[in-house]
Amino acid sequence: MIKENTIKEINYIKGIAILLVFIGHASTPSFLQRPYTYEFMVQLIYSIHMPLFFLVSGFLSYKIINMNLNKEYLSFIKTKFYRLGVPFLIFSFITNFIIIAFKQVLNEPVSTSTLLDRIKTIFLYPEDGIMGALWFLYTLFFIAILAPFIVKLPLKLTITLSLLLNIFTPKYINFLSISRINFFLVYFLIGLYFRTYYQANKNNIFKMISTFKKITLFIISAICIFSYSYIITNGIFISKYLLSTLNFLCGLCGMILILMLIEKIKNLKVCSTLSYLGQYSMDIYLFSWFFQITSMILITKILKISNYNIFFISNMIVGSFCLPFSIYILRRFKIFKRLLLGEFQNNVSLKSTPSITT
Repeated sequence: MIKENTIKEINYIKGIAILLVFIGHASTPSFLQRPYTYEFMVQLIYSIHMPLFFLVSGFLSYKIINMNLNKEYLSFIKTKFYRLGVPFLIFSFITNFIIIAFKQVLNEPVSTSTLLDRIKTIFLYPEDGIMGALWFLYTLFFIAILAPFIVKLPLKLTITLSLLLNIFTPKYINFLSISRINFFLVYFLIGLYFRTYYQANKNNIFKMISTFKKITLFIISAICIFSYSYIITNGIFISKYLLSTLNFLCGLCGMILILMLIEKIKNLKVCSTLSYLGQYSMDIYLFSWFFQITSMILITKILKISNYNIFFISNMIVGSFCLPFSIYILRRFKIFKRLLLGEFQNNVSLKSTPSITT
């Protein structure tokens, strides 16, 4: 059996994925309108970065295939709640508390009905919350607790149904994150079932593919991702189901390109940096928001700077302080590691993925 910590490529993939997330969040249009170049870059990033995490999550969740539901499922849910649910709830309430506190300072007290609406949003409409990026933890939690039942069904049936859900589910059903769950479930399952193939062919996967096929895969994947990003950036109208199919393919194509990149650079020193970022992807994902928001307010509201290049660079630089802040301050205290990062214990068997997606 291959141990998770021996699969170096996983941390490399997570390192690249969290770097893309970080860049994407630094390029928000919430404070300044994004120029065309940034818009295209962000659409490129958004077409692949989250599918990468769900593919990896599924890949490292292979043990659920043989899970004994009667004996192990409740313990599994408990582990998932600690790792994903607790950070989601803590950060949701922290961000809401900050907003409420600011309103009190500005003499704009929050009514009871507004407070109840905020609580309802946390539990039922996570994407609409103050820190909307928390949808990922919410979505992964529900996929993780549903997956042990789904994998008991025939493989072809589960992949087919999850693919249909990915393509045909409307994109903006925020209630219980239904659209997100239906969209990302297929990636989780593909990653899950690919693990079996990987274990049997770990050392020969790339050797089994000829150079011609690699070049062909690279070209097709690049065309797919660039075409989708160009369509979205320029608002070009095509059939919504064709667009959804292209969107689905982008997730797989992104993984293909990332794997090809890693195969080329795996012996270079840059991979140690990617591995480091992958190891602390949860920290970057959760804490960079606070640093980047501070940068955005400083640049646009206090310094009144409207140059998007300066805005973006500032968000990248200030946001990067989240990592030393987490490693050298928060992680020194067990209570913060538990409540903010979900590290309650040595997350037992059946874990999903280390760091951001466990």
